[in-house]
Amino acid sequence: MEKNEANIVNCGDKICATLVCNGRRLASVEGNDFSGLAAVKSVLLDLAGRFAGMAVLTVRNCTQGWREVTALSCMRRPALAAQPAVTSPVSGGQYLIPWAC
Repeated sequence: MEKNEANIVNCGDKICATLVCNGRRLASVEGNDFSGLAAVKSVLLDLAGRFAGMAVLTVRNCTQGWREVTALSCMRRPALAAQPAVTSPVSGGQYLIPWAC
């Protein structure tokens, strides 16, 4: 079904949604307590975690009978780890390289 402005999510609607990137399912969710499409997208992105590239977001409203497929470009960077106190390599410590985490 084509994207339609009438595709809304009401609280209580049964929603099935998936997020796929490069043929790999990053996240899927099913429930009936979403307040809107933005809430569904937010939950999927939180579940997917860190990824980069073009993803396909599929949301199906089983109650109303519509399905929406959307391309989603995303570059989710990892949160930088807390920088520990660095000791000198001479005393056996190691330096933290943030981009290698």
